Amino acid sequence: MLEAMTSPVSLAAFPSNTSMTQIAGLVAQQREISWVDLPTSSVAAEVKVTPADIERYYTANKAEFTEPEQIRAEYLELDKAAIAAATTVSEQAVADYYASHAAEFGQPEQRSASHILIVFDASADAAERAKARAKAGEVFQTLQKTPQRFAELARTLSQDPGSAAQDGSLGSFARGMMVKPFEDAVFSMKPNEIRGPVESDFGYHIIRLDSIQPGKTAPLAEVRSAVVDALRKQQAQQAFAGLADNFSNLVYESASSLQPAASAIKLNIKQGGWMSLKTGRPPLNHPGLLAALFSPDSIKSRQNTEAFEVKPGVLVAARVVEHRPARLLPLADVSPAIESGLLVEQRTRVLTQHGERMIQALAKGEEKGLNWTAFQVVGRQPSAIFDAAGAKAVFRTRTDTLPAYTGFMHANGSYRVVRISRVVEADTPDPMLLSSIVPGVTQALQRADLQAMTDLITAGRKVKIKPNAIEGR
Repeated sequence: MLEAMTSPVSLAAFPSNTSMTQIAGLVAQQREISWVDLPTSSVAAEVKVTPADIERYYTANKAEFTEPEQIRAEYLELDKAAIAAATTVSEQAVADYYASHAAEFGQPEQRSASHILIVFDASADAAERAKARAKAGEVFQTLQKTPQRFAELARTLSQDPGSAAQDGSLGSFARGMMVKPFEDAVFSMKPNEIRGPVESDFGYHIIRLDSIQPGKTAPLAEVRSAVVDALRKQQAQQAFAGLADNFSNLVYESASSLQPAASAIKLNIKQGGWMSLKTGRPPLNHPGLLAALFSPDSIKSRQNTEAFEVKPGVLVAARVVEHRPARLLPLADVSPAIESGLLVEQRTRVLTQHGERMIQALAKGEEKGLNWTAFQVVGRQPSAIFDAAGAKAVFRTRTDTLPAYTGFMHANGSYRVVRISRVVEADTPDPMLLSSIVPGVTQALQRADLQAMTDLITAGRKVKIKPNAIEGR
């Protein structure tokens, strides 16, 4: 029902060409400006933060200075990659693996072949198939007598247009790249042999084997590192699978210490730094492990957590060794930071007041002798001259009377007073710009029309709007 009411309104909201041209012109508009900066040093004497100011801010914003609950944990890490790196591989194992996986370290045999295809429809009956086979047989018999005519007959008789244009050539291919009946024939033929008819799902083939490119196997010396790496991963996988259950059982059975598991599996107990629930670092930042470490039971009993797979091939178990409850940091510890923030806040306020007074004086023609920069023509895009807020200030300023003045706090800490001396209109709207802004303008119009409809429906009525219900949540 809601969609039935709102869809006509939404679909009717579409900007006219005239309005889009006007909007595009405003977007592309440029302004010639110059500016003068009021530095923070100009108000240094007016800015002062007292101990009382610092204490008031501290008292009013205690949550900002509350250090969250923290723990320090020790942990064991069973890492499959580390097991692989430490695995020793014998030369015999390398040789055996290379011999049994030779196909992985080279290129398979390839064969080049040509064919003449006589097709039949998939739904063809026995008579139609026999007719196609007879035609293919005639071609084969002709080639038995005059094999030199293969290219000619492929061009004129083959019903595979792709290869017919290439004298029937299919290029080179390895096993597994062609349909099985065709492949079986090709890989059992001798060079220059012609065979047929061979039936496949495509039809009847007359095949000529053009050449054989034997497979190549890379020397062991070239692939030794790959063989060693494969063996290490293989052995590490087996070792990890065997150790994983033992690791999990040991940290559970000897719950008050990680040392028994460390000794049995030959792992080093690692020490983590202080961390909160939000500041854990790998591998202790796994959500499940963090939750276990910060549970009241772990903090109180100092017992091992269960083993967590923090990422594929890595198991971690940990225990809390130190705990700090959440605490309010002493005023003395945070006073420098508070003072710094209050100074920035006061400087910004005082600089803005000075800047706004200067702008008012400039508008009245009362301010003289300022050291303005050279004129620059600027667009709306943020730059070193102004950020997004500065661009908004410059382009929202009315220019009925020029020069016009505005200002904003600059990223360099100064207050930038801007003089607008000229408006540069775009000659012709850029088609790409027009197309890029249409969706945004359309959505804005739709929202405005829907709001107007809502206001009209609810005017004078007691209506409670539930956004979550409208959005289906």
